[in-house]
Amino acid sequence: MERDFTKLLNDFEPMIFHLLNKYQVCDHDDEFYQELTITLWLASIHYQPGKTKFSTYVYNKMRYRLLDLFRKHHRTQRQDQKIYHETQSNAIYYESGYEHDYILLNQIKSRLTAKEWTWFQGAILQGKTLVQIGQDSHVTANAVKHWKRKAVKKIIPIITS
Repeated sequence: MERDFTKLLNDFEPMIFHLLNKYQVCDHDDEFYQELTITLWLASIHYQPGKTKFSTYVYNKMRYRLLDLFRKHHRTQRQDQKIYHETQSNAIYYESGYEHDYILLNQIKSRLTAKEWTWFQGAILQGKTLVQIGQDSHVTANAVKHWKRKAVKKIIPIITS
C-alpha cells in the first residue's frame, strides 16, 4: 500500500506543482503541497472506476481542495482584520511592539484639553519634536511649548498619585 502511494505520488507530483504554479501559490511551509498530497491519497481511496478517468478525478479534487483552502485563508484573514480594527478603535493609540497603560492614558486624556492631548500624543506616544507637532497642527513650536507646559502641570498629579 505504502509503495503504491509512493509511486502514485511520483506520477502525480507534476500535477500538484502545476496547480500550485497555476494559482501562484507561495508555499514556503509546503502546507499547500501537503494538503494536495493528502487529497491525492483520499482520491485514490474514494475513486470509482468507470465513472471518469482517474487523472481527471484527481485533478478536479485537488483543484477544488486548493480553492477551499484559499476561501478558508481569505475568511480567516477577514476575521483577523475585523478583530484588529475593533481592538484599534477601542484603544487610544496603538503602535505594534509598544504597550501602553490604557487606564493611565484615559485618565490623562480626560484631564487635558484637545491641544494639550495633541502635544501629549505627538511628543510622548509618537516621539515627535515640538516643531513636527506644530507643523502637523499648523501652529508654531512656541504654541506647542505652551500646550506642553499646561499639560505637564495637569499630568504630574496623576502620575505621582
